[in-house]
This record gives sequence, structure tokens and C-alpha cells, in this order.
Amino acid sequence: MTLRHLEIFMSVYHHKSITKASKELHISQPSVSLAIKELEEKYQIILFDRMNRQIYPTEKAHLLYNHSLQILSSLENMENEMYNDQIKNISFGCSMTLSQVFLPHLLKALKEKYPTINFHMNVNNLKEIENKLLKNEIDFALIETLPLHQLHKIPFYQDELVIVVNKKHPLLKTNNLKELEKYDYYSREKGSAIYELVQSYFISHKLDIHPSIECVNPSSLIELVHYNDGFTILPSSLVKNKKEIALLKNKDFHIQRTSHIVMHKDKKLPSIYQEIFELIKSYAK
Repeated sequence: MTLRHLEIFMSVYHHKSITKASKELHISQPSVSLAIKELEEKYQIILFDRMNRQIYPTEKAHLLYNHSLQILSSLENMENEMYNDQIKNISFGCSMTLSQVFLPHLLKALKEKYPTINFHMNVNNLKEIENKLLKNEIDFALIETLPLHQLHKIPFYQDELVIVVNKKHPLLKTNNLKELEKYDYYSREKGSAIYELVQSYFISHKLDIHPSIECVNPSSLIELVHYNDGFTILPSSLVKNKKEIALLKNKDFHIQRTSHIVMHKDKKLPSIYQEIFELIKSYAK
């Protein structure tokens, strides 16, 4: 006995007709008759008396109807609760940099489009966000650079890293990147995407530069540069409108990166997430 048997039985019970049940369920009359016969054989009962080309529910049919009503109603409530849970709460991670560039306006757009959903956000560095994805603590994340192979990625935004100094810095008068070695480097912390990218660049270009300060907050790095003679390296989108600092332009310095929407490759997400991803991609453009 399956739920389909109960659905067919209830349709026949309501209409007191095999023909009308067949039309309602879009199945053949023999299929309807077979389902009723299988129920009768399973329980060794008669569900409908057949007289003068009419069918009449028996006492057992009334009893089965009441139970079927409870079962199907309970199933409907369960499915509604399960689907509602999926769309009422969405958790995602966001890198430090992207949180400052996108998050305030993106969150507003998400809440306007999905007012019934509670969005839970975790702003952290790349390593921490990847760990949360692997542990299934968040549904998806917005991060820079290429993620681990266990994660599925969707590119949505591109930017580049730039060297940032104060507006009177001596480095603005030179094109020699080796001059960077003479000054303090204010860096993002280990585990961040920027830290890994910049260290790889220094090594590949044989620059002997090591962080004098590591900081999780990009805004603090900008303040450090503003009041000191060190330099930092941050995304252009984060600093392009900051009047208190200057960008050191050098044709030999080029670090471009792609930001991704990422999720665990084995995680199955409801279709509403695809809508959200499209909104994020259109917003980034």
C-alpha cells in the first residue's frame, strides 16, 4: 500500500465514481479500479458496494477515509514545514574585503526581495570560511581567489590589488619595486586571500618583504598608511575613493583576482539559491 493508493481511494470516495476519479487524477479507469482492488485484497475487505452501476462506500471505506485524511494531511504539513525551513533561514559567509565592498547594499537588496527569509552572515578570512563550508556550518560563501577542490565555484566579480601609500610618500616618485623593501609593510593576516596572493607575488619577484604588522581589518590598514610611511596592498574597489591615501602605480605590479560564490560540491541547495546567486552576480556588475 502506497500514498498513491490512498490518493486514488480518496478521489473515488469523494466522487463515488471510478470515471470521475480517473479524470481528476489523469489516469486510466483500469488503473483506478486496480488500486481499489489492491487495497481491498490487502485488508481483505470491501470498500465500495457496486449496485446498479453506482458505487457506495462501506463502513470500512468510511474508516479508511478518516485515516487517509489524517495521513495525507500530516504529510502535507510535514512538507510545508520542511520547505518553509529551507527558505526561512539562509546562512552564508563573506570575506572581510567583500563584506566592505558589497555586503551593506547587497544585504539590503536581499531583504527587499526576500522579506520572509532570515539571512545569517559570517564575515571572516578565507581559511575560516572554507572550514565552515566543509563542516556544513554555512550554505554558501563569497570569497576571493580559487577555493579548495571540495568546493563548487561560480565566478561573479573581478578586481585587482593595488599598492597603497600616503599622499606624500617618497615611493610615489619611483617606479622601482625594490624600493618597497625599505618601508614597513602593513599586511592582512595569515589565512586571508590577500595575504596568500601578495606573499606569492613577493617570492616570485624576489622581493625581500615581510609584514611588520598583520591586521584583519582593511580600514585599519588604510589608517596606518595614512599616518605612517609604510605601505599596504588592498583591492582597488576598497580604496579607489579614499582621498586621504594614494595608489602607487607600477606597470610591473599586477595582481588580478576573481571572486566566487562557493558551496560544498556535495551540498544540494533549493532552487531559490540560484535566484539569490543571480541577484549577487547582477549586483556585482
